[in-house]
Amino acid sequence: MTNLKYPLVITALIALFLTGCKNGPAPGATTPVKMVNVEVQTLQPRNFSSYLRLVGKVEAANDVRLSAENTGRIERYFKERGDTVKRGTLIAKIDESRLQQEHARLEAATKQAWERYKRQKTLWEDDSVGSEIDVLNAKYAYEQSRAANKAVEVQLENTEIRAPFDAIIEDILTEAGEMASPGTPLVRLITADQVKITAGVPARYSGLISTGDKSSAWFDPWPRDTIATEITFIGSSIDPRNRTFPVELVMPNHEREYKVGMIANLRIRSLNRPESIVIGEEFIYQEHGDNVVYIVKTDSAGNLIANEQIVKLGPSFGSEVVVEGGIQAGDQFITVGSAFLDDQMRIKIVGNNRELSSQHTSKILQD
Repeated sequence: MTNLKYPLVITALIALFLTGCKNGPAPGATTPVKMVNVEVQTLQPRNFSSYLRLVGKVEAANDVRLSAENTGRIERYFKERGDTVKRGTLIAKIDESRLQQEHARLEAATKQAWERYKRQKTLWEDDSVGSEIDVLNAKYAYEQSRAANKAVEVQLENTEIRAPFDAIIEDILTEAGEMASPGTPLVRLITADQVKITAGVPARYSGLISTGDKSSAWFDPWPRDTIATEITFIGSSIDPRNRTFPVELVMPNHEREYKVGMIANLRIRSLNRPESIVIGEEFIYQEHGDNVVYIVKTDSAGNLIANEQIVKLGPSFGSEVVVEGGIQAGDQFITVGSAFLDDQMRIKIVGNNRELSSQHTSKILQD
């Protein structure tokens, strides 16, 4: 940020000195006053933003592997790899013959237990035959048999593998005819119309990134197509391997052109400060350990002079810096020619813009 202006000033003075010594001053002539041609800009507050450049990876918003919940042979698949399925669509069926037999056995056992319970209860209440504990044992046996039967019915329902959400069948992981056991992955499903971008943000930006922050993304195959998105998730822990925390950005994928695994370029706003005085860092110099700039003033004779101002600097991005003190809106800030100036030096304004332009193209911070 520090600019060295004195070598240029010394060169200019030497040239001026040699020119003056060439012929010598004419008798009675006045000594010429050194004057520097400058351009100025009138400072106006504007919005200042800094951005973080990251590289992320496209992932499916939902990417799951459906697994078997029962032991059995995979009877058939009703869909193929690449098919689009709606939520609840039947994808595969596991052989249920063993479970059907068990269900029939438990149904019979449940009916038998119910009849025994009713008989035992009637005998106890009407004829005082048996005991109360016999009635309770019969009741509990019936309830246990009924619960076991319900469990088998649930297992029968689980022989049908259905899509839990609208998706694409990305892969079939176990072929039809193979045996499956609980936990065996059968198919991989990914969302069809929505993807997310995941990236790691350096830990030093942890206080600057928030959910809802506006961002943009683009891909190398389509560098001109910039997608507006926002941060939907921020991780709560730092990865000790690379000192980053994860973020996610969700975006639509209606044309399905963004494939899972693609590399995405991200531009995330890390700071936004409205109504700031922003100047180019090339016009900031160091004098005796202070950061200084030059603004236009007039001397007692009404001549334009450069006034050296010590400034307090704030955040920077690219080639621009926020000034937090020392100059203010309305000041005529000297830009071109400032490298040749000293405090109180006479100047001539040869260019004047009404306000400091905010249309400069900033370089994106590399990380």
